[in-house]
Amino acid sequence: MGGRLAILWHLHQPDYRDPVSGRPVLPWTRLHALRGYRDLLLEVVEHGLPWTLNVVPLLADQLGYYAAGGDDRHLELARREASSLDPAEIDEAAATLPGGHPAMTRAHPAWEELRGRIAAGAHLDVAALRDLQVWSTLAWFGATARRDFPVLGALIDKGRRFDEDDKRAMFTAHDAVLADLPRRLRSAAHAPGPALSTSPYFHPILPLLIDARHAAQSLAGAPEVSFAYADDARWHLRAARDRMEQLTGRRPIGLWPSEGAVSPEVVALAAEAGFAWLATDDGVLARSDHTAAAVPGGWDLGHGVRGFFRDHVLSDRIGFRYATWPAAEAARDLAAAARERAAGGVLLVALDGENPWESFPDAGGAFREALRRAVPAAGLRWITLDEATEEAPVGGVRRLHIGSWVNADLRIWIGHEEDRAAWRMLAAARDAAALASPERREAAMVHLRAAEGSDWTWWFGDEFRTPSVAAFDRIYRDHLSAAWRALGREPPPELSRPIAALVPPAHRPADRWLAIDPGHAGTWIGWAGAGTLRDADAVSMARGSAPSSVEYGWTPGPDLRPDALWVRVLGSGSWRLARPADGWTARPVPGGVVFRIAGSDPVDVQLAAADGATWPGEPVRLAPPVHPALAWWDV
Repeated sequence: MGGRLAILWHLHQPDYRDPVSGRPVLPWTRLHALRGYRDLLLEVVEHGLPWTLNVVPLLADQLGYYAAGGDDRHLELARREASSLDPAEIDEAAATLPGGHPAMTRAHPAWEELRGRIAAGAHLDVAALRDLQVWSTLAWFGATARRDFPVLGALIDKGRRFDEDDKRAMFTAHDAVLADLPRRLRSAAHAPGPALSTSPYFHPILPLLIDARHAAQSLAGAPEVSFAYADDARWHLRAARDRMEQLTGRRPIGLWPSEGAVSPEVVALAAEAGFAWLATDDGVLARSDHTAAAVPGGWDLGHGVRGFFRDHVLSDRIGFRYATWPAAEAARDLAAAARERAAGGVLLVALDGENPWESFPDAGGAFREALRRAVPAAGLRWITLDEATEEAPVGGVRRLHIGSWVNADLRIWIGHEEDRAAWRMLAAARDAAALASPERREAAMVHLRAAEGSDWTWWFGDEFRTPSVAAFDRIYRDHLSAAWRALGREPPPELSRPIAALVPPAHRPADRWLAIDPGHAGTWIGWAGAGTLRDADAVSMARGSAPSSVEYGWTPGPDLRPDALWVRVLGSGSWRLARPADGWTARPVPGGVVFRIAGSDPVDVQLAAADGATWPGEPVRLAPPVHPALAWWDV
C-alpha cells in the first residue's frame, strides 16, 4: 500500500464575547471567517478533498452569532459614514481598525501606504478615514470570496479614494459571506471527501482540568495548583459532540484535544464520550512509552481509541515557512518530504486552519491549489483520519506522556505565576460552585466553563504578548465575577485587578520572527512584534543622551531557526555597537541605524555614541525567542 497523507486543519478562535452583553469585544473570528474559514469550507466540498476539518464548537457558536447579523465595535466603526465620526472615534478607528499580518498589508500597496501614515501619526481626513474603513475589512477577504464577489477585486484595483457606495458594496459581500457559513459547515459535514472532527467545547487544556498537578511532569519545582474536576473535562467532550451533531447533522468520531494536550486520563474520557480517535504532536509520542513501528499511522492508545501524532516539522513548514515561497515550489517541497516520511504509512500534518493564511498574500489560495496537484503527483493518496482509523494500528502506546504540541509540555498554560494566579481564581469559584445548590451551580457553570478555556492563560505570563492582553484579562475576570454573582455572592476583590503585567518592562523580550526586507530594513511594518529596550531607570546610560527607541528581533532561516539578530536604533546622535560581534553589519535608515548580527547565539548588546557614552549602562543579553513561530500579531 502506498503512502497516505492526512491533513487536519484546526479551526478555532478564543471566546471574544462579553460575558454580560454577548457582543464580541474583538473582531478576529469575523475577519478570519472572511478568509480561512470560508476558503477551507468551500474548497473541501468543491474538490471533494479528503481533508479533516477540526471545528471547535465555541468557534461555530461565534460564527452563528455573526451569521445572524451580530456585530462588534470594529465592525461598527468600519460601517459608519466616515464624515459622521467624531474626533474621539477617529482616534479609536486609527488605533483599532488596522490589523493582520504584515504580509496582508504588503500585498496591497495602497493599504501599506495608508498604514504607514497611520503608524507615523498622520492626520486622517474624511477620504483617508474612509479608505481605512474599507481596507480594514477588504484586506481580509480570502481566495474564494474574491473569486465569488467580483466587486472585491474591483475595489482592490481602485485602491484608494473609496466612496460610501464602495463601502456599502463591500459590506454587502461581507454580510453574504458571514450569513452563508452555517450552511457551508453543514455542507462540508455531508460532502463526499472531507471529515469533520472537533475539540472540547470551550477549548480547555484537558489534563489540567482533570488534575492541575499533572503539570508537575514537565514543570518540576513549580508551585502546585489545586484544581481537579474530571467531570468538567467530561462535560466539554460530550457537549462538543452533541453541539456538532446539532449544527451539522453528523456526530464526529475524531478529537483534536485543545492544543494537542493529552494524558492517559484524557484517552479514557475521550473513549467514554464516544470518540474513536484523537491526535496530538509527535513530540508527545517521543516522550511516551511505546512499541516500535515501521511506518507512521494510528497507534493503539487503549480504551479502543486510535492515536495519531502529527509531523511537527512539516506542519510548521505550512504554518511558518511556505508563505514566502512560490506556491508550486512550496507544494512540491511538502509533497516530496511527506512521501519520504510516510514510507508507505499514514503521515499526519495538522495545524491552524486560519492563522497561516494571514501570512500568504493571496490567503494561501495558490498554495492549496498547487498542493492538491502535488500530493497525488508525488504518489501519495489523501486520507481522512476517520478513514485511517479503520486500518490496523502501527503500534501500541503503553504509557502516554502528559503534554501538548508546544514542547510536549503544559508550561504555556500554568508555568508562569500569572497563569497560576488565574488558575487559583478559577479554582476558588469552581470550589464554591461545587457546594452550591444545583440551580445556582449550573448558572455559575455557564461562565466557569468559558473561563476553563485555554486562551486566557495562553496570553498570561511572559511567553507571548498581544495588544489585546487587557481585553483577554478583563473577559476572563468578568466570567469569574459573573460566576460568583450567579452563586449569590460578591466577587472577590482580586477580580477587580488585572492579572497580566500591563506595564511594559524595561526589557520587553522579542517573541516572534521579524519580517525584515533587507533592502528596506527601516520600514516600520517589518518590525511588528519587535522586542524593546527603553526604561532609562533600568537601563541607564553612563553619560550622554539615550536613543529615543531601540527595537530588536530575529529573522528565521530556511529551517525556522534564528538566522540573524536585527537591532534598530532611532534618535539623535550617531550610534554604533560598543562590542562588535562577528558577522555584523550596519546600515543607516531614516532617523537612525539598523544593525544585523548573523547567527543564532545570544548576543550581549550595548550601544556607543560618538562622544564615547554607552547605552545601556551595562550590556543586555538578547536571546532568540523560545516560541517565535507561535506568537501571532494580534490574535
